[in-house]
Amino acid sequence: MLLTGAELLVKALERHQVDLVFSIPGVHTLDIYAALERSSLRTILPRHEQGAGYMADGYARASGRVGVALTISGPGLTNILTPVAQAFADSVSILVISTCLERHDLGRMHGELHAMPDQLAVIRPVVKWAYRVMSASEIEPAVAAAFDQLWNGRPRPVYLEVPLDVLREQAPSCDQYTARRQPRAPNPADVDRAAELLAAARLAVILAGGGAVAEEVSSLLAELASEIRAPVFMTVTGKGAIPEDHPFAVGSWGYRWTSDNPAADLFRSSDVVLALGTGLGTRTTAGGTLPLPRTLIHVDIDPMEFSSSYCPTLAVAADVGKFVAALLERIRGNLRPSEGWDPVTIAKTRESLRSFSQDTYDRYKSWVQALRSALPRETFTAHDMTMVCYAGVRHFPVYLPRTYTFPRGFGTLGSALPMAIGAKFARPERPAVAICGDGGIQFTIQELGTVAQYRLPVIVVVFDDHTHTAVKRAMLGREVRPRDVDLINPDFVALARAYEIESVRVTEPEELAQALSRAIERPAPTLVHVILRDEP
Repeated sequence: MLLTGAELLVKALERHQVDLVFSIPGVHTLDIYAALERSSLRTILPRHEQGAGYMADGYARASGRVGVALTISGPGLTNILTPVAQAFADSVSILVISTCLERHDLGRMHGELHAMPDQLAVIRPVVKWAYRVMSASEIEPAVAAAFDQLWNGRPRPVYLEVPLDVLREQAPSCDQYTARRQPRAPNPADVDRAAELLAAARLAVILAGGGAVAEEVSSLLAELASEIRAPVFMTVTGKGAIPEDHPFAVGSWGYRWTSDNPAADLFRSSDVVLALGTGLGTRTTAGGTLPLPRTLIHVDIDPMEFSSSYCPTLAVAADVGKFVAALLERIRGNLRPSEGWDPVTIAKTRESLRSFSQDTYDRYKSWVQALRSALPRETFTAHDMTMVCYAGVRHFPVYLPRTYTFPRGFGTLGSALPMAIGAKFARPERPAVAICGDGGIQFTIQELGTVAQYRLPVIVVVFDDHTHTAVKRAMLGREVRPRDVDLINPDFVALARAYEIESVRVTEPEELAQALSRAIERPAPTLVHVILRDEP
């Protein structure tokens, strides 16, 4: 039976377990919407394509599945570029599908609506794989190729582009075009060598990055830490790799490494470090100043991550979960460090990190503690680029994988609200909270409309000090007169209520905790407006 290109596209998505698409319809996607009417796929309507991208990202981070966004050609694609770049930087699997002009109009610039000289070239630098189909018969194999990229190797965004006339063209369907998950297993010799290096050591330490954040890895990592008695540190994107109240979990050392960090002694006193799913990049290690032990076992799915500031003793290109599972088999054969760290020492370091004074973030610690005290362990929290969230890297413990996001890689403003929306659609049984600054939320504040439309029980917390604080501090530190940083804000409570969203204003951490506790119990959205005192 012949199907249109649009029908083939929808069938191929269903075949790859896609159940939900974030999309703003346009005249250039009507053929796809017609095909969606005859499918089981749900569509969710954001208010801006940037929101669609962040929602797909939040969906992917919370679930471990692929987040899908559909957009029109031209401005739809350019609007979604920023969240795609953020997903690329943080290694998140999202699929962006866009239409483009009819085949005979591509690259001509004769005044067609949404014309661009080369739309594919615009997005190619921020995706792992990009492809334009040029016939309906290409669609199903192209979708399978996209999912092969999404499911295997390093997770990153991919992009598929379909000309308008190809959506109407007919071709036969073929079920053979289906991608398969094939996690990369480690070379057994590398696992043996890793076990030997650990057995030759006295004390080990583990550093877990974003590549270790998954349900199937978390329990293995906790077992490994207990077996070799090694403290586990987490990078910003690695938070949630192991529960931060586990006896061998130290937590994250903070937004930036500094030489006076209380965690330094555990690194300096260890003989070997096992780095799992982290690139050991400049921002994570403060330009290579993190004092890692001389013996480095570096495991990552992407071999490109081994060319960093540190030369690994052993580099293993493999799926982190498969490596840890294989290593545990050797460890149980008594190949382990000769001593191991005492959990009491680890607990003291963990407490030292939490109590360590940093003038930049100290005034926000009580707010972070109020957030954590009121939220259930399984709560998904989306943290924006704002002062409270910078403090939260160290002071907001995370207990489950896929329950914490922070736009570390690209540093975007405005991601928290739409990411929390995407996460809530992915995991409706878990509370979802967006933690925003007053400046950042105004990048995507229109997505309150999406929350209201679906009566989605997302909690939005807006910390308001009427300024872009981090930039203002940087200006003062550089002796630049602060300008263009102070904000005239809307009445956030009134704005939320205009969307018929319950809203409350608080001025103390205790009030915030109480408001959150009440909001968790409500089967409807809530906005909490937090008034921060002026900067000292």
